[in-house]
Parts: sequence; C-alpha cells; structure tokens
Amino acid sequence: MEKDTKENLIVRVDNRLIHGQTAVMWKEALNFSRIVVPDDQVMHDGMIRQLMRMSIATSNAKSYFSLIDQAPALIRRLSKEKQTILSTDKANPIFIVCRNPFVVRTLIEGGIRFKKLSMWNMFADDGKQKISGTVYMDEKDREDVEFIKNAGVKVVIQETPFSKEFEL
Repeated sequence: MEKDTKENLIVRVDNRLIHGQTAVMWKEALNFSRIVVPDDQVMHDGMIRQLMRMSIATSNAKSYFSLIDQAPALIRRLSKEKQTILSTDKANPIFIVCRNPFVVRTLIEGGIRFKKLSMWNMFADDGKQKISGTVYMDEKDREDVEFIKNAGVKVVIQETPFSKEFEL
C-alpha cells in the first residue's frame, strides 16, 4: 500500500457531488483534468452518472466513477499514468469529490494520501448539528473527521475555491 502524500490530489466533501459549481468554478481555480467520484449509490444509478458526466463535460475534464471500496486502486492508477506528448494528465491535479467524511476515511484507509480536505454542503438531517455554513455533522461524521485529521490532513470548511477557509 502506497503511503506517500500526493501533491496532485484535491479532495472535497459535498453531498451533491458533481454540480455546476464543481464543473466550472473549482475547475477554473484549480485546473484539474480529472474528476473522481467514489460513490456506491452513483455507481448503481446510470441516470445520475450521465447527468454528472454532462456537468463535467462543461469543464473539459475527464470523469471517473467508482464504488467506494475500489476508489483507492483507481486513484493510484490515475496518479501514476505516464505523460505523453498528447496528454499532460499527470501534471494536472485530480479532483476527488466525496459525499461524506466516511468516504474520505475509506480512501485514507486504502492508502491514499493528500494534504487537505475541503468540506461544504453536508446538509442538515436528524442528529446532525450545524458546524458552519451548510456543514452539519453527527457523531459519526465527527469521528471520521478526527480520523482524517489524525492522518495528517488539514480539514477546512470552504464554500468556493475563492472563499476563505476555516480550519476545523
């Protein structure tokens, strides 16, 4: 299992996963060339995947969808792809969008390393308390965030790539 921190991995938690803001604003700010969405629900719903691919197409990025438990292998493979004359994917970051902190924890447990996690749009639900903005967490979310922080990842709340970060 690979343990080195990947400079080219950008990880975000957003319950909505892929939407217009991801496809346009985050792409513009971070210049990623690939988006990975590790999500079991999305993998079992072709219509949702197709809608997300349409949003991603507006950003001219490549989309990759994966079951959560298969995502670490996919991310490792994408991180190691060789540059060719026609492709500079390795030079550009990979944007990984997860539904919740548990998915991010699963990536770390699978050997994926990165420096920072940005969070937004973790919507209110039974048992969840407001942390900041549209970030609501329950005890499980808090445990997962602590695990992520203990793995050496800076965890921030950030609405857009141009917004101020608030470290948790």
